[in-house]
Amino acid sequence: MKSTSQNWLIPRIQDIFFVAIFVAVLSLGNQMLNLDGDLPRHLLMGKYILQNRMIPTTELFVYPYLNQPYVSHEWLTDVLFYLIYSSLGLAGLVALSALLLATTFTILYRNLVNTFNIRLPILILVAWGAAATSLNWAIRPHLVSMLLLAQWLLWTDSLQRRKKVPIWLFPLSMLLWSNLHGEFIAGILVLCAYAFGWVIEYMFDRTNVDLNIGKNLWLALVLSTAASLINPSGIGPWLTLLGFVNNQYLMSRMIEANAPNFQNPEMQILLGLFAASIFLLSVNQTKLSVGKGLLLAGFSAMSLLAIRNIHLYGIVAPFVLAETLGPLRGIPVVDRLESSLQSVEGRGKGFVWVAVAVIGFSSAALVSNRTQSLYQFTEPAFPVQAVAWLESNPHQGNMFNDLNWGGYLGLHLWPHQLAFIDSMADTTGQVTRQYESVITLQGDWQEILKQYNIRLAILPPQWLLTKELISQGWEAAYQDQTAIILVKK
Repeated sequence: MKSTSQNWLIPRIQDIFFVAIFVAVLSLGNQMLNLDGDLPRHLLMGKYILQNRMIPTTELFVYPYLNQPYVSHEWLTDVLFYLIYSSLGLAGLVALSALLLATTFTILYRNLVNTFNIRLPILILVAWGAAATSLNWAIRPHLVSMLLLAQWLLWTDSLQRRKKVPIWLFPLSMLLWSNLHGEFIAGILVLCAYAFGWVIEYMFDRTNVDLNIGKNLWLALVLSTAASLINPSGIGPWLTLLGFVNNQYLMSRMIEANAPNFQNPEMQILLGLFAASIFLLSVNQTKLSVGKGLLLAGFSAMSLLAIRNIHLYGIVAPFVLAETLGPLRGIPVVDRLESSLQSVEGRGKGFVWVAVAVIGFSSAALVSNRTQSLYQFTEPAFPVQAVAWLESNPHQGNMFNDLNWGGYLGLHLWPHQLAFIDSMADTTGQVTRQYESVITLQGDWQEILKQYNIRLAILPPQWLLTKELISQGWEAAYQDQTAIILVKK
């Protein structure tokens, strides 16, 4: 009995790994809350859906696009986020994010170890991928996509390896994914890589290629693509996302849509992962499947094109490269170490540590006044005090605002006051062009203010636009270090 009770207390590597990521995310929680302006908009959308019991198909929160078609391709995550926010506050969203990220990389590590029977090298590789994805750690719906992508890779690879995976899992998961986040397309791309990889292998070696594998891969792809259309906007998410990606103006204005600059220190870990990929593939004696080759090449290209795709590559790269680590078991030192770890982990059932860590750290985050005050929208990311003043002192008239503040303004002031722009509403670039003209005082910027009858502005005090409006007679109704509220007389 004593031995059995001790086994439950022996942590496995995967348990330690889970707890490490969980705690790391909690420690970065405030930064993740204030990284960009998207989260408040997601909360506002979730609030609207729950209060009105309908999913909007037109723009509601930004007045230049008011009542124009809008695709809510993340509506289900928005609802989940707001439910947690309304009951547990922002600390609850931080805890959810920690759980999502820790689960993503733990299931990836656990399944790769079960497949290739080597622990420490895979741990290093998956941890490296997790560190690379940390460049995109923000509390947004893409965290859900990261978890679904990891599971999707494992299911698809199981099909390739002739393991029994119910085909219905793919369309059912895609039905959920396509209503949670727009990166459901990543799941389709995974199946495309494996399905077309199978076709290429069949073309060159028909005698050794299993027809049933190809049938299952293509069936999963067709059914999943069809399932992705089952959402409030049908094909709308596909058209919106593809149109957005191909909009060169909008993409050029988004920092996360730019290619990674490897001169920046924070990008060195990504550069190192690329270098490790090249090295492992060059010395590897095990031939990867064509599907995995297409998979790695495709997601590598995506991450080189845009920073916003790094979190996808950080999952795909360890998944593919783990197969190259198998020969390390032939090194005596590695083999002895792995045998010892296998023996120890064979006696351990340490998921108790995971449960204790999740419950303990989450409770501390949710109950402690100190952590509750830590996990907040803060200045200068958001004009917290200025918006509080506007809530107490409402003003009439259309408002002009900093793009990154639009979602926060909407969360606190809608429906009495709508934003001019936010970080999500513009998918065509029309209003962003006008916004850029105004803040740079270029072209017909004053005509744009007249066009929308703008009587109110909330801006950073140091902007040239702020100084110009004051020189033209706009009065400062409120000012702090983050924001100034100007009223046209």
